[in-house]
Amino acid sequence: MADKRLRRVKTRFKMKKILFTLLFGCSALAAFAQEQAIYSQYHAFPVLINPGYTGFENQHQFIANYRSTWTTFPEKPSTYTLMYNGPVGDKLALGGALFSDNAGKVSTTKLQINYAFRFQVKKVRIGLGLSTEFINRKADAALLNDPLVERNDDVLESLVDGQQIFDASLGGYAVHDDKLFVGLTLPNTIRTRLDQAPVAEEEESNRNLFEHYIFQMGYKFDNADQNFKIVPSITMRKIRDTPYQIDLNIQGRFLDEKLIAGLTFRPGNSGAAICMLGTKLSQFQFFYSYDLSLSNFQRYTGGSHELSMAYTFNRKAKVISATPSAPTQK
Repeated sequence: MADKRLRRVKTRFKMKKILFTLLFGCSALAAFAQEQAIYSQYHAFPVLINPGYTGFENQHQFIANYRSTWTTFPEKPSTYTLMYNGPVGDKLALGGALFSDNAGKVSTTKLQINYAFRFQVKKVRIGLGLSTEFINRKADAALLNDPLVERNDDVLESLVDGQQIFDASLGGYAVHDDKLFVGLTLPNTIRTRLDQAPVAEEEESNRNLFEHYIFQMGYKFDNADQNFKIVPSITMRKIRDTPYQIDLNIQGRFLDEKLIAGLTFRPGNSGAAICMLGTKLSQFQFFYSYDLSLSNFQRYTGGSHELSMAYTFNRKAKVISATPSAPTQK
C-alpha cells in the first residue's frame, strides 16, 4: 500500500511539473510569437492577415474577433481584435485595428494602421497594401519569482520592464474575373525596437525580404443554377518564431451565403483540423470555428474556439448635381 501511495504521489508531482513547464512554455511563446496573431477565419476575412485586402470590396467593414486558444488549459492564450477597413476615394483605402492578447503572464497590445492602393487591369482587380504596427509587450513581475525561471535573465527582465516595437508589413491581393484569387503578405518587413532595452542579434541582422511570408491561392466555383459556391484554397505560412505551416481549405457558400461552411486541414506534427460555420444576414456576418489539434497536446486542452462578427455597408455613390441653366432672353 505504501508503495502504491508513493507511486501516486510521484505521478501527481510529474503531472504538475509537466503543467508548469507547459505554462512557462506558453509565456515564452507569447513573448516572441504572439505579436503576430494567428486566425482560423482568415479565408473569410483576408484583411486579418493581408493589408492588400484593405477596402478591396469597395465597402466599409467593421470586424470583431475573439479567439480562445487551448481552451480549458490554465492561463490559456486569449486574443481580441477590433478592425475597420474601407475605401477612401476610388483608388485609396484605409484601415485600423486594435489587438490584445494575453497568454500566461505575458500581455501584448498592438495598434495597427493599414494603407492600400487599389486598381484594375482588364479582368484583374489588384490591391497593394502596407500595415504599420505599434506593439507594446509586457510580462507580470511575478514571472521572475517562478521557480522555473532562471534568475538575471535579460529577456524576461526586459519583458517585465515592457517592450515597445514598431513593425511594418507589405501585402498584395489580386482576383481574376471574380474567381481566381492570390494573396501574398510579407510580415516584419521593417522591425525595430522603440524602447531602450538591448536588441537581440537576430533583430539587428539584415533579414531576407521573403524570410517571413503568408501565401494564399484559391478558386471560386460558382454554380448559379443551384445557388451555391465551392471555394478550395491553399495557404502557406512562415512567420516569425513559428514552424512552417500549410493549410488546405475548402469552403461552401449556399443560399446567397446565408449558410457558409468550411473545413481546414493542417498536416504535420503540429497540425490541426478546423471546422467553420457562418452566415450572412443582410449587412451582418457571423462566424464560429473550432480547432482540433492533431498533436498529443490535444489531451491537455479542449481545442480552440474563434468567433467573428462583421458589419458591412456600401460606399456612398457620388451625387452629381446639375444646375439648370437660366432661360435665354430674347
